Amino acid sequence: MNATDDIVWQQIRERNMPAFESYYKEHFKTYFLVAYKFVKSVPVAQEIVNDVFLKIWEDAGKIMIESSLKAYIYKAVVNRSINVLNKQQKELQNQRALALLPPEFYEETQLETNELKAQLYKAIENLPEQCKKVFQLSRFEGLKQQEIADKLGLSIKTVKNHITQALKTLARYSGKSMVLFLIVKLFL
Repeated sequence: MNATDDIVWQQIRERNMPAFESYYKEHFKTYFLVAYKFVKSVPVAQEIVNDVFLKIWEDAGKIMIESSLKAYIYKAVVNRSINVLNKQQKELQNQRALALLPPEFYEETQLETNELKAQLYKAIENLPEQCKKVFQLSRFEGLKQQEIADKLGLSIKTVKNHITQALKTLARYSGKSMVLFLIVKLFL
């Protein structure tokens, strides 16, 4: 890290809000343009950059930056933008698939989906705290296992174990229909 980045990063890690705000204001436009190139939406690009900066502020004590603060944020913005695009693509594919189904199938499926979602969220709440956190980051925020490991200061193996444990627990709690729901509705 260069000397300036190193100083700013140290100030952020020490919870120096003026230093953080100054860095944010100085670099927001650059990172916004990076996100915008991917998502082609002003509000979505703004949200991506704001989310990345918020995570940096919240997790500054846990984050280990090996190159530079600018490179770290750039990569985080790119990754978050790609995750948003992937999620949008999945939602579009699901909408197209549903549009091909007869209306009565959609209504029945929607009721089943709502019931399964309720079961899912209840089951997730009963997971051990760390397991729940890993599972939610993986399945609901779309983070990769390495990103989760870095964010929570865990090994990749521990992250994989938590995800496996969560899926097994959810399957036991709700049966195979829940696992199918997880695969079909939430992750495709």
